Amino acid sequence: MSPEHNLEIVRSVYDGFVNKGDTTVCDRHYRTDVVDHQGLPGAPDGIDGVKYTIAGLRAAFPDLHVSIDASSAHGDYVVIHCTWRGTFLGTLLGVAPTGAPVEFRGVVVWRLEAGRMAERWAIGVDNGMMEALGLGFFGKRRRQRS
Repeated sequence: MSPEHNLEIVRSVYDGFVNKGDTTVCDRHYRTDVVDHQGLPGAPDGIDGVKYTIAGLRAAFPDLHVSIDASSAHGDYVVIHCTWRGTFLGTLLGVAPTGAPVEFRGVVVWRLEAGRMAERWAIGVDNGMMEALGLGFFGKRRRQRS
């Protein structure tokens, strides 16, 4: 598959599966043995873990929307810079909902095999979500802007 085709697959997954919860998109574009290096705690292995993670996030943030702010594709790898937005209306990781809107950014790297998602790494997404939920920032503190 071409890098451009791989990028279109990733965009389709965010549009249909992550933003709308359509698991048929997941079934179509993920390998059953996909490795998600940053799934929610308790997520099973493979595609079931991916569905578990997105279902958990969508239950906590029913209006979850991830926008792709920038992207690039290199062989079997696709990198996206994204912004996650939603309203915290359901329990997540034992944290009671606040009803507050959240917004955080991160970078996600995908590796595809034969046009199917095979592996995912998230950089900054976990920390951004934890900070947005009021669970503190795990890592180097950001410098305050003036």
